[in-house]
Amino acid sequence: MHTPNIVVDAPILVGAVDSRTYAIDRAVEPLRWVFRWGSLVMLVAMVSLPFIQVVSREILNLPIIGVEELARFMLICSTFLALPYVISAGANIRMDEFVGLMPAGMTRLAKLSAAAVSTATFGAMAVASLIAIGTNLDNATPTLGIPYWIFLGAAALGFMMSTLECGILLVKVIQDRPLYVTFPQEHEPEEALDLPEDMRH
Repeated sequence: MHTPNIVVDAPILVGAVDSRTYAIDRAVEPLRWVFRWGSLVMLVAMVSLPFIQVVSREILNLPIIGVEELARFMLICSTFLALPYVISAGANIRMDEFVGLMPAGMTRLAKLSAAAVSTATFGAMAVASLIAIGTNLDNATPTLGIPYWIFLGAAALGFMMSTLECGILLVKVIQDRPLYVTFPQEHEPEEALDLPEDMRH
């Protein structure tokens, strides 16, 4: 039981808003669109290539050389291209339940620290990727001869965009805004679901 003299901090739920709500989100929306759809294309290719190889090898008896290597390349690219999307949507592991039990001041400090450390970390990884590209310009994969700078380029792009997304989170924490975004394509039509009015948010 709570007495009137005691104030208990309720768990703080980090909400998400439409990606078009704030100017800072609208500014990076085209980039987010490229990364989201790019990762989806890579994912579809990664799933399709082994299937094509099985059909070609087992049914047509005509195995395609290098398909496995290309599928691994698509896996790497889809992972790095999807990383910024995961950050902006808050789909990574955040321990919100634990953070929500902290006092408001500590919660804000934890969010500030997490956003600042993440921005610095992804920035350092982006720089490391660019350095690695510079030292591996002449290297390529053994079967298809895919240049290593393409692999590392996907990592560099993913880390640079992730640095930007974490920087945006840091700005939102400072401004006390909802941290994460949802995208118009992810919204379910309220009319079709026939939800009660208080659930239509």
